[in-house]
Amino acid sequence: MKNLKTYEEFLNEGSIPMDDVQSIVDRVFPLIVKDRGTGKQGIPEIKLHHDIYALHSGIDDMRGEESETSKAQWIHEENIIWIFYPNMENEEDVIRTVLHEFEHTHQDPKKSDKYREMGYENNPYEKAAHKAEKKWKKYI
Repeated sequence: MKNLKTYEEFLNEGSIPMDDVQSIVDRVFPLIVKDRGTGKQGIPEIKLHHDIYALHSGIDDMRGEESETSKAQWIHEENIIWIFYPNMENEEDVIRTVLHEFEHTHQDPKKSDKYREMGYENNPYEKAAHKAEKKWKKYI
């Protein structure tokens, strides 16, 4: 009989430990804020979560089609950047993710819906966030 993985083992497969993700965030985020300045709503809080669907549903073991690919999300109503730690592969990934989402905090949330209609690839806010990620080596 096959050994079944625990839910926690499944969440952490192919990822770096949650504590390591938190340590990287704690180290680089103050430097990023110093370089980039505060967002439109001030300095966001960064929190870790294990899954985007679980976060939004409130159901701890909820999973969905983007569970294994969603890296992070900025929720402007709360000014919180949520990092989905099981999807963080290494230090570079964490830093790029923080830079990407922090870029969104400098953008106008009212325009986000309009730009989202253009598709991810054509969205000027996503293009700017991807450009911000390229500075990740500065924070190693």
